[in-house]
Amino acid sequence: MKHFGVFLAFLFLAAAAQAGVRGQLRQGGKFYNDQKYGSALNSYQEILKEDPNNQQALFNAGNAYYRLNDYTLAEETYKQAAQAQGNLGQSALFNLGNAYYRAGDRQKAIESYKAAVLKNPKDKEAIHNLQLAMQQEQQQNNNQNNNNNQNQSSDNQNQQNQDNKGQAPQEEQQENDEEQNRLDKSAADRVMSMAKENEYRRSASSNRQPDQTVEKDW
Repeated sequence: MKHFGVFLAFLFLAAAAQAGVRGQLRQGGKFYNDQKYGSALNSYQEILKEDPNNQQALFNAGNAYYRLNDYTLAEETYKQAAQAQGNLGQSALFNLGNAYYRAGDRQKAIESYKAAVLKNPKDKEAIHNLQLAMQQEQQQNNNQNNNNNQNQSSDNQNQQNQDNKGQAPQEEQQENDEEQNRLDKSAADRVMSMAKENEYRRSASSNRQPDQTVEKDW
C-alpha cells in the first residue's frame, strides 16, 4: 500500500509538471503572436531548464530566435529540435533550412530542405524552398562561370591582337564577330535562365515575393 501511495504521488507531480509546461507554452505562444519574441523566448527557456529535450519548447525557441534575427542560435536550437523525440522533426528541418538561408548559407539550407522533403515528400513549402535555393545556387554558379569565360576570352583576344598585328583586316573582323557571337549566346543563356526562374516563382504563389522563401512557425 505504501508503494501505491508513492505511485499516486508521483503521478500527481508529473501531471502538475505537465500542466505547468502546457501553461508556459501557451504563455510563450501568446507573447509570440503579439510579436514579443524576447518574452516568448524566456517562456520557452524556462521549460528547457527543467526539460532540455522538450521538442515543442526547442522548436518554439528556435522560431523566437529566428524572429529576433539571431540565426546562429536559431540553427542550433532547430538542430536540437530535429533530433528530439516528437512529431516536429520535419518542421524543425524545414525551419533550419530557412535559418541557414537567411544567414546566407545556401548550401546548408539546401541540405536541410532536402532532409525535410525526405521526411515528408508531400510538403509543398519544403519543395518550393528547395527548388528556389537550388535555382539561385545554379544561377550564381552560371554567372561565375560566364564571368570566368568572358575574362578568359578577353585575355585570349588581347593576346591574339598582340600576336597578329599584321593580320589582314578581314580576318581580324571575322574573329571579332565570332567572339561577339559567343558573348551574345552567353548573355542569352543567362536571360533564359532568369526567365525560367521567374516563371516558376510566379506559378508557385501569386502572393509571394519573387525572392522569398516560405516560412511556417507552428
